[in-house]
Amino acid sequence: MGYIKKLPTEPSFKQKGLNGYNYELETKEISITQEDCFKGHDKYHKNIYSSKIYYCIDGKGKFKVAGEIINIEKGDLIEIPKNTEFVFAGNMKLLLIMTPAFRPQDGIDGKENDLY
Repeated sequence: MGYIKKLPTEPSFKQKGLNGYNYELETKEISITQEDCFKGHDKYHKNIYSSKIYYCIDGKGKFKVAGEIINIEKGDLIEIPKNTEFVFAGNMKLLLIMTPAFRPQDGIDGKENDLY
């Protein structure tokens, strides 16, 4: 087992407004992803299984969480409990920690992002 996890050189996934890079962890209790946002999330989203914690590594933008618009900048941390609808937009680099770890079947996408 390697104790140091490197950021992948190629995106693990792409959306219209961001590229995501998943760290390969041994544990399945959490997942960690870096999201390089040049526009933001495509659609509103909620996860029925996991809570999400976003840390803004660089840049600035805004999140809309449960209807509340929140301006964020480098150094801010945003906690989104499971079953909470959210979306974000901006030019920023985010670190996403999910607990329990990400499972594709647990995400529910909604309407298009209206923060652009």
